[in-house]
Amino acid sequence: MKISKTQIKTLGELLGEPLALGIPLKRLTSYRIGGPADAVAFPRNSKTLSSVLLFVKQEGIRHFLLGNGTNVLFDDEGFRGLIIAPIRMKQFSVDKDSSGAALLTAQAGIPLSVVVWRACKLGLHGMEPLWGIPGSVGGSVACNAGSGGSSLGDIVSKLTVLDTNGKEIELEKGTFSYGYRFCDLPLKSVVLQASFQLSPLNPDEIMKQLQHFRNTRRLSQPRGFPSCGCVFKNSSNGLAAGELIEKLGFKGVTEGGAQVSNVHANFIINRNMAKARDVLALIEKIAEAAYNKAGITFELEIKVVRSGE
Repeated sequence: MKISKTQIKTLGELLGEPLALGIPLKRLTSYRIGGPADAVAFPRNSKTLSSVLLFVKQEGIRHFLLGNGTNVLFDDEGFRGLIIAPIRMKQFSVDKDSSGAALLTAQAGIPLSVVVWRACKLGLHGMEPLWGIPGSVGGSVACNAGSGGSSLGDIVSKLTVLDTNGKEIELEKGTFSYGYRFCDLPLKSVVLQASFQLSPLNPDEIMKQLQHFRNTRRLSQPRGFPSCGCVFKNSSNGLAAGELIEKLGFKGVTEGGAQVSNVHANFIINRNMAKARDVLALIEKIAEAAYNKAGITFELEIKVVRSGE
């Protein structure tokens, strides 16, 4: 069911600006795939975000919270309902103690790559392996994004989240847990900001480490075409999903405008104006082969969002 004109008007009043109507979701995702959303809200602060979330809950409006759109595949038909994108929430602060250690706090809408770069420039160590992860802070924390053997759960000190009643709650380290691409947050809560505990290190050494992770990422992941990062989670048997997909012979396989990357088989790239159905067809073929030939049930790392109609 689409949002009514009255609901659109009220949401615009809560935001302090009109909703964006009919925006193609391919503009808001790294995959560059997805049809139009009925409406998109861009809250600028936690108060506005809280008001919007409480209203959609009260009205029963179908909605989806979208960060930088780097691990989301939207339907070719778009999304029937409201997309809430807090990508304008970008406050950033650093609190250093006498030893030089620092608590770096970033709001949910800041790209994680920006936070990593700022930390390194400030001589703060701990985020270098996370360079190149394209998501926002909020989305990256919620799924415990990681790279280079590290994940955000290793350095998160405190989270501020918004619960389903619109109340801000501070969660100290130890009151929530992390796992592989998983964060045990209170049910349906929304990450507003995260604080990371970082230590001082010689800036030259930090930049040396950063360059190492940059080079590793550039050599091991596809470039030049839109993608959504790794499609499948690694299986529990220790074999990386990309290795298994390659062994199954899927490197370079195409479906419409989508292709399994020749660089990293766990990436499905948008090679030539791919549709969601092209990507989904490859996902289905790979998952079926993994189960039938290797006895492995793949779990998606990306989020597939249907139109709702």
